[in-house]
Amino acid sequence: MRIARVYALLISLVLSGVTTFAQELPSYIQKPDGSDGVFAIWPGTPPGSEQATWHEQSSNAPGPVTPNRMVRNVALPTITLFKPAPGKANGTAIIIAPGGAFMFLMVDYEGYTMARWMAEQGVTAFVLRYRVAHTPENEADMPAFMKNLAKDLGESSAAAGSGPPKGTAAMEQARLWGEEDGRQAIRYVRQHAGQFGIDPHRIGIAGFSAGGGVTMGAVMQHDAESRPDFAAPIYAAYRSATPVPADAPPLFIALADDDKLVPPMAGARLYEAWHSAGKSAELHIFDKGGHGFGMNKQKLPSDVWIDLFRTWLADQGFVPKEQGSPASGQ
Repeated sequence: MRIARVYALLISLVLSGVTTFAQELPSYIQKPDGSDGVFAIWPGTPPGSEQATWHEQSSNAPGPVTPNRMVRNVALPTITLFKPAPGKANGTAIIIAPGGAFMFLMVDYEGYTMARWMAEQGVTAFVLRYRVAHTPENEADMPAFMKNLAKDLGESSAAAGSGPPKGTAAMEQARLWGEEDGRQAIRYVRQHAGQFGIDPHRIGIAGFSAGGGVTMGAVMQHDAESRPDFAAPIYAAYRSATPVPADAPPLFIALADDDKLVPPMAGARLYEAWHSAGKSAELHIFDKGGHGFGMNKQKLPSDVWIDLFRTWLADQGFVPKEQGSPASGQ
C-alpha cells in the first residue's frame, strides 16, 4: 500500500505540472515576472567555477529602452522557464542566450521578451543565464568600467576587420564557460524533456552577440546529448564556421549591415560555410538595425527578424504554419 501511495503521489505531481528535479537556488537569483521557474543546469558547482566567490547582480542599463536589466557576475548558470498557455504547447523548445560581451547579460530585450514571444507561438522557452567574466561588484565603479569596455570593444572590432571582435583574457575565459553552459543547458532540457512536456528531438538554441557565440559553441562542438536540433545565431560573435560538423543543425542567421561590432561578412561567411557543406541555412542581412537590436522595435528593417524566424521555424517543421500564409496553402 505504501508503494502504491508513492506511485500515486508521483503521478499526481507529473499531471499537475510540478517539477521536482530543481535544486534549491540561492536567494539572490530572481524569478522574473511571468516565468514558470528557474533551474540550475549543473549538479553542484559548475566545472571551472570552484574558486568563484561572487554572486549574481542585476541593475538597469543606461539607455532609452525599458525594461533594460543587465545581469552580471553570474557564477551559477540557470535557465528561466516560460511555458506556453495550457493546450498551446507544440513540443518544441528553445534556449535563449542573451548577449553582453561575455561580461554581462542583457536579459530583457535579448532574453525574457523573446521567451514570452516564443511561448505565444507554442514553444517552451528557456532564458539561459550563462557564466560571464567577473566585473566590479560596487555599482559606483560600473560607469568607468563600461566606458573602458566600450572603448576596448570598438578597438578590437576595428582590428578584427571582417571578423568578430576579440576580447580580453577574462572575456575569453568567460567565452569558454559560456559555450560549455550552452551545451549543458541543452543536455539539461533534453534530460528533463518529459517533465517539461517537450520533444527531446525538437530543442533549439538562439543567441544574440556573445549569446550567439554561445549558440555557435553548441553548434560547432557537441555530443549527442548537447546537439541542438536548430540554431539561430543573431549578430553572433563566433570564432570559426569550419569545419562544419557532419551533423550540423539548420541555421537561421540575422544581423544588420550597419553593425559596428560584428561585421555583416561574419554572417555571410557562416552562411557560405553551411551552404558549401550542403547544410540548411537561411541568412538575413538588414540594411539598418545596428548591433543589439534584439526584440526592440526601432522602426528599422531589422524589426521584422522575429517574424521571419517564426516563418523559418514553420518551414523547418518546428512550429505549425500560420493559417492563411502562403506556406500553409490556405
